[in-house]
Parts: sequence; C-alpha cells; structure tokens
Amino acid sequence: MLLRSVVFLIFLSLLTACIPPGEPAISQTVTVELGDSTTQLILDLQNSRRGEELLPYLHHANQSYRYLAARAFGSFPLLSAAVADSLATLLYDPSEGVRTQVAYALGQSGREEATGNLMAAFDQSGSYPAADAAILEAVGKLGDAKAADLLAGITTYTARDTVLLTGRMYGMLYAALRGLHSPATDAAVVDLVLNAAVPSEVRYPAAQYLQRIDFRPDSSQERRLRDLLRTTADPLIAMGVIRSLGRSERAPSRVALLRRMDARPDWRERVEILRALAGFDYASVRESVIEALRDPHPLVARTAADYLLTHGIPADAPLYFQLAEDLPASVAIPLYGAANRHLSPFLADYRGRITGTLRQRYTTTDNVYNRADLLRALAEFPWMYRVLHTYYREAEHPVVRTAAAESLQAVGEREDFDAFFRGSRQRVRAELADYYRELIEGREEGPAYHAALALSTQPDTYRAIYPDLAWLDAALDGFDLPRQLETYTEVLHARNALLGQERQLPTIAPQRVRPADWSLLQEYGERLAVLTTAEGTITLRLWPTVAPATVSSFLRLVREGYYDDKYFHRVVPNFVAQGGGPRGDGFGSEDFVLPTETPYLHWDRAGLVGMASAGRDTEGVQFFITHRPTPHLDGKYTIFGEVVEGQDVVNRLVPGSRIESISLP
Repeated sequence: MLLRSVVFLIFLSLLTACIPPGEPAISQTVTVELGDSTTQLILDLQNSRRGEELLPYLHHANQSYRYLAARAFGSFPLLSAAVADSLATLLYDPSEGVRTQVAYALGQSGREEATGNLMAAFDQSGSYPAADAAILEAVGKLGDAKAADLLAGITTYTARDTVLLTGRMYGMLYAALRGLHSPATDAAVVDLVLNAAVPSEVRYPAAQYLQRIDFRPDSSQERRLRDLLRTTADPLIAMGVIRSLGRSERAPSRVALLRRMDARPDWRERVEILRALAGFDYASVRESVIEALRDPHPLVARTAADYLLTHGIPADAPLYFQLAEDLPASVAIPLYGAANRHLSPFLADYRGRITGTLRQRYTTTDNVYNRADLLRALAEFPWMYRVLHTYYREAEHPVVRTAAAESLQAVGEREDFDAFFRGSRQRVRAELADYYRELIEGREEGPAYHAALALSTQPDTYRAIYPDLAWLDAALDGFDLPRQLETYTEVLHARNALLGQERQLPTIAPQRVRPADWSLLQEYGERLAVLTTAEGTITLRLWPTVAPATVSSFLRLVREGYYDDKYFHRVVPNFVAQGGGPRGDGFGSEDFVLPTETPYLHWDRAGLVGMASAGRDTEGVQFFITHRPTPHLDGKYTIFGEVVEGQDVVNRLVPGSRIESISLP
C-alpha cells in the first residue's frame, strides 16, 4: 500500500509538470506489412489468442514486430499477470509506438494493479506525448476514484498540448463510464467544452461525456452551456450540451432547447433535443414534440413518436390515435402503440378501434418490418397476448415471428403484470410459460432468444412452473453452433437462472474461428467496397492492417454475394444503422465466428464501420455504421473500415432498408 501511494505521488508530480509539445523521439519507422510472414504470424497468434507464443515478439530486435506484439494484446479478452508484467517492461521501450500500444493493452487488461506501472512510466521530458496520452487513457480505464480525480485535477496543459489534453479527456470519460466521476471532474469537462480555444479533438469527447454521463449542471454551468448552445454551429458540441441542459430540469434550459429545435439544426441535434425534452414537464413540450412527428427526416419523426410512447399521458391517447391516421407507417405505428399504452381503461370504445386498426393494418401490409412494429404496438394492451401467439404461429417470415416473441416477452415482463391481470394473473402467467417453452423448443433463433430472456430475467416467477427442466436441456442439445450462438447462450443463461446457478459462456471450437486469409488480403489490398441501397450508394474504405481477419472475411462474403438482398434491421437514431444478418431480424449467423480485433483506435467520428457482437470473439456477418462519434465503444467493438462517400445515405437508412448489393470495383 505504501509503495502504491509513493507511485501515485510521483505520478501527480509528473502530470503537473509543464510538458512542452513536440514530436516523439522514434529511432525508426514502425510499419505493418501484411505480406510479411512474421507480421502474419504475429496477427494469427493475436487472433487465436495464443499469448504465450506472442511473448517473445515483445522483445524482438525489430521494433515493428514489438509494436505488433504489444498491439496484439489489446485485442485479448483477458491478460494473465505474467503477460501484464512482460508488457509493463516495454513501457520504457525506445519506440513511442511500442510504448503507446503497451499502455493501451494494459488499459484493456482490466488488471487494476497495472495502474501503478502505468503511473510510474509517465514521461516528463516531453519526448513521448502519444505514449503519455495512452497512459492517461489507460489510467481512466483501470484506476480508482482517486486516479479519476487526479486526471480532473491536471491544470498545467495548454491548448497547444493537444495530444496530452486528448488523452486526459478520454481518461476522464472512461473513468466516468465506470461510474468514477465527481463534481470536480464534471466541472473540468464543462470548462473544456466551453473553451473555444481547446482543439476539437479534446472538445468532442468532452461533449460525449456531457451526453452520456448523468451530469446535472449547476445554475452557473447551465447559463454558460445555454450561451454556448445559442452560438455554436458545431453539432458535435451542441449534442453534448443539449443532453446536459435536458437534465437540468430548469425552464430556461427548456426554452433554449426549443429555440434550437425551431432553428432546424442538424437532424442529429433534433433527435437529441427530443430525447432531452424528457427532463421537462410533458405539457410544456407537448406541442413541439407533436410538431416533430412531421419532421422531414424519418429518424427525427420516429424519435418524436417514441417520446410519446414513453412519456405520453392518458388524456392525449385519443389524440395519438387520430394523429397516426395520416402519418407514414414508421411514425404512425408507434403512435398507435402510444395510444394503446396510455389509453384510459374507461375508454373501451377507443380500445377496440385501436386494436382493430392495428390488426387490420397487420393483415393488409406486406412490409415485414411494419408488421413487426404493429405486433409491438398490439402488445401495449396485454390482453392481446393470445392474438400475438396466434400471429407467431401463422407467420412465415423470421422478422415477424421474432417480433411476436419479443412482444410476448414484453407482456410477461410488465411491472404492473399482477395489477393488470388481477384475478387472471396466474392463468395468464401459466399460458405465457407454455408459450415460452414452445418458442425455446422450436430452436428458432429470434423467438427462442426472447423466450429465454423472459425466463432468465424472472427466474423466481417461472421456477415453480417448470419443476422439471429436462425439456430445456434437450433444447440446448439441439442448437447449431456457432450459427445460433447468441440464442444458445441466452437459453443456457435461462436454464442456469432457473437452477439458481451462475451464468456461463459457451466455448466455441477453435476450428470455427475464421482466421485472416492473407492471400485474399494481398489480392484486394485496401480496396473500396460499394454498398448499394434503395436510398443511395455508400462507399467504404476497408482497413486490413487494423482488422485483417474481419476484413478478409468481409471480402470473402462480398465476393460470394452474401450481402446481396440483405437488410438493415436495426437503426438507432443518432447512433448506428446495423444489418447484414441472414434472417433480417438481428439473429443468427453462419458456421464461423471472428475474433474481436481492437487495436488502439477511437470511435471518434461518424461513418466508422464496425462488427456487431454478442460478446468478445463472437463476431460473424452483421456490421454497423455510425451516425456520430461513439467513444463508449472504444476497445470493445472491431472497427474495420470507414465511409468515404455516402454518409448522407447512411443517415437516411431505416429498419427494412435493403442492401441491394456490395461490390468491389
């Protein structure tokens, strides 16, 4: 304990030393040559998680190999104490690139004891600013509350110290995402956002902090943030300010947000304003939300409908029903859901009209994504549970069947389940239990997943209904791995929860992990990929040196035409558009998995292309494209490319947008 305190004090003195900006002293250039056999070997060892065999390359005479070996450990899910100790010795490597990757890998390790090594290696000479910045970030990932306060307390960096300021800001963000932030940290971040002299590389993650962390500004901070919102033209700064003002719950902030909305800013700002309005009294923002239902951007209008679904009131339920009549389906259906959720039980006539309209539209539409939304809207009146089960049995498309199962799960998980069903609650619960068993025994990816989730989140409720779990064990034996890995995992969790056992993760056979195809990567290089949709064309640049296994798998799938006629099934406004799965409902994969590849990168802008995941080393075929910076994904999800043209098309994608083709011109 004494040694740790001494190291901490040394770190404090180093951080508060005035560090001048400058280029790092690197003796030779680090290169990543994918055609080099040793490079290929190191990356193969990384992606097969053979850490012991990687260790010798940490001390190779060639600094590029040391760099790659250190970088490799940043993708590992866990690091042993021995590996962490070996890495720590390279915090003093003569190559700044090696030092930087080592600091990042230690930050990824989850080993809190590595904080002392990181602190001791912070360099005060100014020769290694990138490595020092990586140390600050890693301390934010690993350190305790005292370390988080230390990061906030650094005051000697100036606007010229961009690299160090950026590392400090990311460190504070990562610590706050772990729940480690204080009024001092919050104040330091506000100061960075407000200071126009601070480089955007620092202000943008600071704005993300304000958006994602439950920070409530005091009256002085609120006033200054309102002033900034009135003057800034930068949507990335504005979005963080918007969410902070929404948490203030003060009338001047509400006025500032509504004025910004009236000025028709970037569509992403409009989405964030609608979300921020949840912090104010419904009556004071009602008209603006209703007006936004007709916003020309479909994701803004959908966000307005979702606001009413979540925050609407019984008195306005008939109005939601009426408004839905002449709106596009993507907006109208959640509005019907809002009417169904909030309608007073005394308006039985309206109830019949709402559910009748939903069922009639379900019968007449051919759009399976609209059908899925209609089922979710029906589920807002829980007595529709038998109807939902009937639709599940009748439906042929996986998107619809999964939505029916999701809706049955939602009925079973209602907080007011007992109060709503009253004297019928035991009978309804037993029927739902039968439905969930049917869905799991059917072993279809989406339906079985949602049924299992219903059980694993409420094991005490269903334990007495299932005295014998032999049927669940039999179902588990019938899943096809790794194609159905996500569903199998959730069914396994449900079984263990019902037995009162710990959660566990299945093991994937090594031969199912798809390695990098080096010949394919050399054939295509950094080839552009052109993604054609009904909304337009999106051009992607792939990053083979960053994620070789992912890129080579993507190239193979594209060359085989795998993505032709697939869909974007999930679009979260101002976050991501995700698609490419085999079923169109977000479930299922193919007969391989990919390793998670997470070298030292930030999700720091819109248009980054990443792999969807059900957990570490479970990636397959689904990918997503970002609408904005998403640094909470840093070090967790594989980035394998970027949009170089067509981000406006990405921003127009909605659930059900079809991928016509992906080509390699």
